[in-house]
Amino acid sequence: MFIIAALTIVSGLFYCLFIRGEAVCVMDAHYDGSTAQVIVNKLPFTDSEKIEWWLRNEVKVRDKYHIPSGNAGPFLITVYAFGEGYKEEGKEDRLCFRDVKSPQNCIDKKVLMMIWRTREGGVKYEF
Repeated sequence: MFIIAALTIVSGLFYCLFIRGEAVCVMDAHYDGSTAQVIVNKLPFTDSEKIEWWLRNEVKVRDKYHIPSGNAGPFLITVYAFGEGYKEEGKEDRLCFRDVKSPQNCIDKKVLMMIWRTREGGVKYEF
């Protein structure tokens, strides 16, 4: 019984220190004039950490990938998991990008977060 509890604690510490602590890496982003798709390796675990990450990195992401802000910017930014990278379209439900050379120009549709611009000028997050 003690060994199981000890292993559970050690596993939890390992996860928090090494796996969860890994930095978020933006792999790519695409903007089509009305929406944007940001593709990341992962996001933080909790919703509040995801929002904090976006607030800290929004300007850098928008600048690097030429995504406008304010009223000129997209009404929706969707953050996707990169997963196993770009793939061929195939028969799966994948999101494909015209600005990436085919045939490997699609990702699996694993939505991690959506950032909506409201009519009132506010921001709404969905997970």
